[in-house]
Amino acid sequence: MILLKVSYRVRAHQVAPFELIFQKEIVPLIEEHQLTFRGIWKSRVGDVGEFLELWEFEDLADFDRRWGALMGDERLLKIFERTGPMVEEENFSVFEPAGKRGDLTQRRKVAQGER
Repeated sequence: MILLKVSYRVRAHQVAPFELIFQKEIVPLIEEHQLTFRGIWKSRVGDVGEFLELWEFEDLADFDRRWGALMGDERLLKIFERTGPMVEEENFSVFEPAGKRGDLTQRRKVAQGER
């Protein structure tokens, strides 16, 4: 498993319109493409308008295939024409489980008393 973290800022006066577009137009595309979208969060304390998205993929090949399909969807590209001016400071990071074979990621179960 790998995680994609996408972070960005939305101009303060554009947060409500951005959230509406995301919910009504982008989420249905995510569902149609059958992506594992963990969610979207926004800052409550700190920098106003900071957003964080988390996505899950099986591996890099799965990421390349499925993320590429979503990013190539003409409907999403049309949405980006409207949301692009609202968004700044986009950052994309792909994370893999820590440790050999991801064993550090699995250790949280032991720490929580699940043996």
